[in-house]
Amino acid sequence: MKRASIAFVAVAFLFAVNVDPCVGGAKAPAGYQKYKPYDPVPVDPETVYGPAQGKKIKLFILSGQSNMVGQGASYQLDDAAKKGNGSVLMFEQGKWQPLRPLRKNFGPEIAFGRRMARAWPDETIGIVKQAVGGTGVLAWNPNWTAEQAARTGDARKGNLWKALTGKISAACEAADCEIVGFIWLQGGKDMLKVDTGREYGDNLKALVQGIRKEFGVPRLPFVLGSYRTKGMPDDLSGMADKVKALTARKGAYYVLQAQYEAEKKLAPANMVPLVDIEKHPEDVHFNTAGQLKTGRLFAEGYLELVKETNQK
Repeated sequence: MKRASIAFVAVAFLFAVNVDPCVGGAKAPAGYQKYKPYDPVPVDPETVYGPAQGKKIKLFILSGQSNMVGQGASYQLDDAAKKGNGSVLMFEQGKWQPLRPLRKNFGPEIAFGRRMARAWPDETIGIVKQAVGGTGVLAWNPNWTAEQAARTGDARKGNLWKALTGKISAACEAADCEIVGFIWLQGGKDMLKVDTGREYGDNLKALVQGIRKEFGVPRLPFVLGSYRTKGMPDDLSGMADKVKALTARKGAYYVLQAQYEAEKKLAPANMVPLVDIEKHPEDVHFNTAGQLKTGRLFAEGYLELVKETNQK
């Protein structure tokens, strides 16, 4: 978790950094097609997937908003990723099954799962993902209320804390599991306003501590992504005015700084800077290459965090 020097990059940052996650990619070339029709590879409905005898699924929680939902194009994946295998599973449709895209788009889970399987070849990796695009963190608050969720326009989406924890519980009931990590990619919606931006750190803390308490894992490793660009420091202390001048999202500074501070306040935690992630043309969302890179970065961030935690 190396940190850039603020003094070294401050001038370049002022002129070159885009901190707005909702700025789209380059202009689309003629004939560009974001998606193509995709039919998921079926699995035998009679096969029961789970851990090896005497072991537990190493369960990772993945949650957040649109880039966690993912807009990678499934048809562009290699055959192995499209098919999946029994060593990297996902909990979908009420059962454990091989991790693979079930629709035309996919998120960071594909590359994340594959990288973790390489790191832990003797384990069964399990992904439980629950993500909703364009959503503020208050929608996942353990003490969810429609009134609070409405502050970011998310009341109609219902209680996402209940949706997330319910899916995790169902996954653990379906097979023996050990919850080993929480991966989070979210924050753009909270950047829109100063009040939700200022509160982001506290609201994120409520979610992470709530998950740890709900499932009895007080030291559950937490990895979160933070939108950054090359040369941008992780610690933005004293740079509020510079950040505010670079984006129309008035709460951006507070969210970005809270994501950095989460490493200490929510330890064990690791902020993964998402730097120059490739996007779809004229789109704010990561393309196939961008989603695969993000998944790998999350896995590397998790492995780094666990190594550092075990050394302490």
